[in-house]
Amino acid sequence: MNRSMTPGKKPARKQGRAYSLAMPLAILAVVLGLLALQWTGKMPFGAAPTTTPPSVAPSPAATSQTTTAAATAAPTTVGPTATPTPEPVRSVELVAVGDIILHQSVIDGGLVTSKPEPFYDYTPAFQYIRPIIEAAGLALANYEGTLAGPPYSGYPFFCAPDAIADALLDTGFDVAWTANNHTIDKGLEGVIRTANVFRGTGLTVVGTRPDEDSRSDCVLDVSGFKIGLLAYTFETIGTPTRKALNGIPMPAGADPLIDSFNPDRPEAFERDLAAMLERAETLRREGAELICLSLHWGQEYQTQSSRFQRDMAGRLADAGIELIIGHHPHVLQEIDVLKASSGTGQTLVFYSIGNILHNMEYNTHNTKGYAQDAIIARIRLERADGRVRVAAAEYVPTYVTRVAKGSGTQHLIVPVLAAIDDPASYQSVPAELAGSLERIRNVLGESSGTETLPVSEKAR
Repeated sequence: MNRSMTPGKKPARKQGRAYSLAMPLAILAVVLGLLALQWTGKMPFGAAPTTTPPSVAPSPAATSQTTTAAATAAPTTVGPTATPTPEPVRSVELVAVGDIILHQSVIDGGLVTSKPEPFYDYTPAFQYIRPIIEAAGLALANYEGTLAGPPYSGYPFFCAPDAIADALLDTGFDVAWTANNHTIDKGLEGVIRTANVFRGTGLTVVGTRPDEDSRSDCVLDVSGFKIGLLAYTFETIGTPTRKALNGIPMPAGADPLIDSFNPDRPEAFERDLAAMLERAETLRREGAELICLSLHWGQEYQTQSSRFQRDMAGRLADAGIELIIGHHPHVLQEIDVLKASSGTGQTLVFYSIGNILHNMEYNTHNTKGYAQDAIIARIRLERADGRVRVAAAEYVPTYVTRVAKGSGTQHLIVPVLAAIDDPASYQSVPAELAGSLERIRNVLGESSGTETLPVSEKAR
């Protein structure tokens, strides 16, 4: 079908007289054009215009025939080759948020009614950032904990109501990263059920899987951009024969379902890193044009990346990973742009984007508010000349404001800059917002990227 046509309609037929005059004129124009080309020597008379086919390596026999023909044929003058029109730049935006941690007060704050049975709703927590999430081509979130079913619990063994999965989907998220140090808080069944609940809701799960026949990675087509997604969590030291998360030995059968690496055992780490990079190459063979790697790593409550994080990021950059988004420290850490040692390519690294939803206090582990701050990472990908690259990054400062709800507390994620301009509309306290913004700028103030990959702060 002619794509310019409206389905179900045909173009109007022209009148016969106009058609009868147009045909002879068109033939005359073609004849005159050919005569002119022959006169100037640009095309031998009688030859049809030619186009250059795609370059294909000829077989030896074809090469021999071509050489013989070229030696006997009369020379032909060829006109200038037209310059190909550059492919127009196209772009798509990704957004990512860090740890979604349902402490007990966050769990309780989502309770709508307890009769005839408990019903939870966490969509209000995301209401003020929903427009930012919905506007993105792809939205990713790190869920820290399990969805193992009741009874629900906060720290130290996290288990939240399934309603958080519904809230993420409703807000506009597409992907749940589920590999973290609390993945086995409720044993093997918790690992399996968490992946199944998120999948059943309609979210893509990356980092864990419910069984060995499923995948924990993927290539997503986002408006024509093929993005490969991986998510890994650090392990605690464990033993030479058994892995551990948070000091808990992995239950039998859990290891193959969780993507992880061991930063404390050099031999194990080298194996894990090699496997990680092989997974990335597999995604590229499956069509991925760019790899986005989620890493649960780093030292808790430290607002600067560790030497281990920087060394690992450097090796990943040298291997061609284009985008790294980190979390776990529960505070923000710097954003950097790394260049591969080969001199080609660059890697955007968010070392830690903080906790997007939580109940951290101002004095949690003496952090003086830094554990209360986070950002929404926004990344722009561009396609130009057949290549996809990370073109720019932005971050939207966020803070969790708490409001009374019955006998408990409701937690609301607010974009700080927008809320500062109108705190009442965001149910926020101006002094808390001002303090959050100051802390965020203390950490990210020098994270401006490079000339070719700028990083900037945005209100929304």
